[in-house]
Amino acid sequence: MHSKQDKMRRRFALLAALLFATVPLATAQQAPANTSSQRASADAPAVPTPMPRAAAKRLIVIDAGHGGVDPGARGPSGIREKDVTLAVAQRLAAILRQDPTLEVRMTRDRDTLIALNDRTRMANRWRAEGQPALFMSIHMNASDHKSAHGFETFFLSEAKTEDARRVADMENAAQRYETEAPKLDPLSFILHDLRQNKYLRDSSDWAAMIQRRLAEVHSGPNRGVKQAGFVVLNGAYMPAVLVELGFITNAQEEKKLTDREQQARFARQLARAINDYFEHSARTAAVRR
Repeated sequence: MHSKQDKMRRRFALLAALLFATVPLATAQQAPANTSSQRASADAPAVPTPMPRAAAKRLIVIDAGHGGVDPGARGPSGIREKDVTLAVAQRLAAILRQDPTLEVRMTRDRDTLIALNDRTRMANRWRAEGQPALFMSIHMNASDHKSAHGFETFFLSEAKTEDARRVADMENAAQRYETEAPKLDPLSFILHDLRQNKYLRDSSDWAAMIQRRLAEVHSGPNRGVKQAGFVVLNGAYMPAVLVELGFITNAQEEKKLTDREQQARFARQLARAINDYFEHSARTAAVRR
C-alpha cells in the first residue's frame, strides 16, 4: 500500500519537475518571437493602407473639321478641307494613343457629317467628372486673296478683328448642312456661358503653346492667337481651340497641307502642344497646393 503511494508520489514529483523545467525554456524561446511581433505591430499602421488608385487618364478630343456633305474649303487643285483635316486628325490620334496616360477620342474617324453643336456635346459626354480634358478642332483656312498664308489658333470669345470674324463666319457656315439645333432658354444660356467662361484663359494659353510648336515646322508666318465666336467651340466644358493649319486656297500651302510628311510634322507638333498644356497645368496645380 505504502509502496504504491510512494510510487505515485515519485511519479507526481517527476512530472512536476519536468513541467517546471520546461517552463523557463518555453518562455525563453517565445520571448524573441513576442519581441519581434511587438516591433512588427509598432511599425504596421492600425488600418491597412489601401492600394493607390490609378490616376484618371487625361482626355483629348480631336475634332476633324467638316465631313460628309460638308467639304469645307477647296484648294486650287480641288483638294477638300474635310479630307486634309481628317488625315491630320488620324495621324495625331495615332501618336497620342501611344501614351497610356491619355484617353483619345475623335468626333469623327471617317467621312461623315457631325453637327457643330454635337461635337462639343460629345466631348462633354466623354469627360468624366474632374477628368483633365482638352478639345482641339483642326481646320484649313481659306481666303479670296490667294496670296494669304500662315497658321493661327483661335479660342472662343467675341471677335476683335474683321478677319477673325470672317474666319468664324466661314467655319460656322457648315451649319447650313444641319437641321436646326435647339436653342437654350435665357437662364440656361447664362448658366452655360458662366460655366464655359472659366476655361477662356486656359484656352488662350494653350493656343499660344500650339502656335509656338507649329512655328518650329511651319514655313508660313505665325498669324498668332486670335478669338472669335466659333460654334464648334461653344459649349465645351474644357479648354478648347480651333487650329487653322494653313491656307488651302494658297497653291503653295495646299501642296504642303496635302504632303504626308508635312501632315506628320504638324501632328507631332500638335501632340507636343497637348503635352505642353498638361505639364503646365500640373505645375500650376502643384504651386497652388
